[in-house]
This record gives sequence, C-alpha cells and structure tokens, in this order.
Amino acid sequence: MDEQLLSEASDAYLAIARIARSIRRSGDTGALTPATAAALATLTRIGPARMSDLAAAERVSLPTMSRIIAALERTEFITRSEDPDDRRASLLAATPAGIELISGLTSARIQRFAAALNRLSDADRRALTSALTSLDRELAAQTHT
Repeated sequence: MDEQLLSEASDAYLAIARIARSIRRSGDTGALTPATAAALATLTRIGPARMSDLAAAERVSLPTMSRIIAALERTEFITRSEDPDDRRASLLAATPAGIELISGLTSARIQRFAAALNRLSDADRRALTSALTSLDRELAAQTHT
C-alpha cells in the first residue's frame, strides 16, 4: 500500500477513535462497558434477536457475544425467551430498564453529536455522513469475506 494512503488511514482511524471516546463520555453507562452498551442499544433498536444475529450486527465472535450477554443478564437489562421458530434457540430482548437506560444514553450522545454536527457546514455534514456510511459498509464487507 502507498505510504500516503497509510498515513491518511492512520489519521482517520485516530480521529474516529477520539470521536467515539468523546461520544461515549456523553451519558452514564453505569456498570456497562462500551461493548455491552452497544449490544444493548442494538437489541433496543432491532428488537428481539438470536445471539448469532446480535453477534453479526455487532461484528463480534459468538464467544465474545456470549460474555456480553452474560453481563447484560446479570444487570437484568435483557431477557432470554424461547425462539418460536426454533425451540433449541433463544431470543434476546431488552428489558424496560435496559430500554430506559439506552434511551437516556442515546439521547445524551445524539444531542452532543448533533450539536457538534450543527457547527459544520451543510456540505461538510453531508460529506461526512456519506463518507462514514461508505466506510462502515466497506468494513462490514471485509468482515464477511
């Protein structure tokens, strides 16, 4: 790979890491790690899901998702029920307490992010959104190959 591209990739990677860290500080996750908060947010957004589907959505391995789910069950932010389509499998769902926690986190984080975006020009906001969406799609495609 070209040295200029690697330098740009490094700069972008570090900026994204700093942005993510800054956003995570907006809202109190209590005992939740970033990974457990993200999994709970995904369950809140998509509704009940199998562990394998949640692992795929979060782009983590099944053993990692299993540890995340165990932590969320201990905090009673998720429940497990029988999958009506396959009685051998379980469906995971956010509890009302989990939904309430994520709603508060999401609101604080989205508000902070929106305030920062609002200070960008319309063209910069559109370019940023388009570029990040494309980058996310490319990274997702790499994990599936």
